[in-house]
Amino acid sequence: MDAEDVAGCEQLETACRAPAPDVVPGDVATYVVAAAQVAADAKPSPVAAPFLVAGQPVVSFHAQTAAWRVQLDVRLYQVAPSGETLITRGTRTLDSGSPALPLGAREVEIETYGNLIEIGEGDTLRLEITNVDSPYLAPSRVPSVTSISQVSLTVPVRPPLQ
Repeated sequence: MDAEDVAGCEQLETACRAPAPDVVPGDVATYVVAAAQVAADAKPSPVAAPFLVAGQPVVSFHAQTAAWRVQLDVRLYQVAPSGETLITRGTRTLDSGSPALPLGAREVEIETYGNLIEIGEGDTLRLEITNVDSPYLAPSRVPSVTSISQVSLTVPVRPPLQ
């Protein structure tokens, strides 16, 4: 696929909007970062905004739970003056293999499904970590409470197409 193919896709409209995720009070951890910070932290070298999120962002964190099975979901949004857009999402299920064995403390990495989207200079990225992403994903049937810390977001970026 070349730049002309991608530019041609900009004119396509989606047939329908995805439904908003169900809200469970206290179930979503939210983190916000300025697009300029994401661009400055880009590896192997910084880029200037606007830039493209081009690939699969990865969310890493430390999780602790007494449950034997948890489903952890992430959503990454672009927040612009014109509104917000879901960039990508991902999910991971951790399972000890037995209801008698709690998961305890774990390092978790969730690779998202990926996308190609332009992020503007004044935009922000909002990361949500939850264990309920319905109606997109069926919620886990195992009740759980998970504490998370040391959250990091790795975003593959590149300059916009010319």
